[in-house]
Amino acid sequence: MPTLTRYDLTQQHNLYNETIAPLHEQYRNSDNAGGAMRASVGKLYETIAQGIVYTVDPTIVCKHNDYILIESKGGKYFKRTQVDIHCYKDGELLCIIEGKTYVDSSMLDRACSEFDKIRRAYPDVPAAVFSGQNAVNEESMNWFKDETDFETFFINITKQRRSDSPIFQTCDPLDDDVMQQFAQWIQQCLDNH
Repeated sequence: MPTLTRYDLTQQHNLYNETIAPLHEQYRNSDNAGGAMRASVGKLYETIAQGIVYTVDPTIVCKHNDYILIESKGGKYFKRTQVDIHCYKDGELLCIIEGKTYVDSSMLDRACSEFDKIRRAYPDVPAAVFSGQNAVNEESMNWFKDETDFETFFINITKQRRSDSPIFQTCDPLDDDVMQQFAQWIQQCLDNH
């Protein structure tokens, strides 16, 4: 059995810690600061995912707002669709990633719908949900997994989200093992490219 590469993800851990610590302090010193905190954390997980992609292979091109034109089944209408990160290698779509602080059922439903639409133009492109925590119950998660092919990576130590304990309040650390699994997934996408 081959030994898997362990990637140095220190930069991603540092980015997380440097972002979360001031938010935690702001939360402790502010009245009703939850909305501001959520907005500040919003892009953090996308940035961490992209950093891991670049750690695996700095020549991958990550695009945001990379709208793909999808023809309707009747061939009369077009929809522009995208997810948070589209990764390209040598000009070809390598994988697609939806990044969230946490994922609930409605967010997952939307991500799966976008994955499916993108696959009409790029059949079999690998897809992943990269998130801090999971707020989808097991039955719903199993349903989505049965309907759409995608991987999930919940990178905080506490996998299950509790609305009364947001990440900016708890400063929940990152799970390096899951981050390494995501890096291995990116490597597998490259190997299968």
